[in-house]
Amino acid sequence: QDYSSRGPGPGLAWIPELRLLEVAWAGRLQLLELTAGLKERFLLLSLHNKLRSKVQPPAANMQRMDWSEKLAQLAQERAASCLAGALPRPPHHTQHVGWNAQLLPAGAASFAAVVELWFSEGRSYDYHAAQCLENTTCSHYTQLVWATSSRLGCGKHACIEGQERREAFVCAYSPGGNWEMNGKTIIPYKKGAWCSLCTSGCSGCFKSWDHSGGLCEVPRNPCRMSCRNDGRLNMSTCHCDCLPGYTGRYCQVKCSIKCLHGRFREEECSCLCDIGYGGADVKCPRGRGLPGSPLTLQRCK
Repeated sequence: QDYSSRGPGPGLAWIPELRLLEVAWAGRLQLLELTAGLKERFLLLSLHNKLRSKVQPPAANMQRMDWSEKLAQLAQERAASCLAGALPRPPHHTQHVGWNAQLLPAGAASFAAVVELWFSEGRSYDYHAAQCLENTTCSHYTQLVWATSSRLGCGKHACIEGQERREAFVCAYSPGGNWEMNGKTIIPYKKGAWCSLCTSGCSGCFKSWDHSGGLCEVPRNPCRMSCRNDGRLNMSTCHCDCLPGYTGRYCQVKCSIKCLHGRFREEECSCLCDIGYGGADVKCPRGRGLPGSPLTLQRCK
């Protein structure tokens, strides 16, 4: 029979509901993948900072790392290439990027285990000679513990090479490490008491839960303040740039009226009237109130 011009029969009425279930399940999978991705990011960042805070000899200038989404995108791009071809080009105004990458059989190791593997290369690194032991590799280690590398982003990708399934693990670091001088890689950090050589831009010494080690912590908000009502914090002046209709140090005062014949007092949403002006309304009309007396607004609409 020809059903091309007919609607669905009783036996096909469930198809729309099935399609809705498929859409809902696809959204559920995307949410699960996102959640897993966020957990892995936190794990990788925490692991990097933990390992960096336990180097030997102790580091005097090791900086704490923060996650960078831009670096994560670069790392994911390189992982998607299965480590073949040229390195991804970082965006403009991005500092030198360093790389750690590993291609392993699929399922051979977790990302955390790969990072631990990179760190274990430290057993083959002679800090005092500033070089790897003979016939060994330790460039993954030196990048991982490069003192000034303060931003991190990682990505992974499943690869197929002929009949073999592999997995690419990539982490990108900025500023990048493994700098050379006269053909020799310089030491990755300065030894000394933990945090004893932190730069002036650092606010303190970050320690792990067991109070061991230490990392120079760069404050995310050196002003130690935040702006309310969608105001924007100017880091260089530690002053809130408020949206129209708000004022105060933290943009906490709702006030949309300007003073006429007077000086606006930002903190109080009030007018300090010029000599000869005063009164109880916002415009400081002539002849009201005492000369030079402050005018406080009851409502600022």
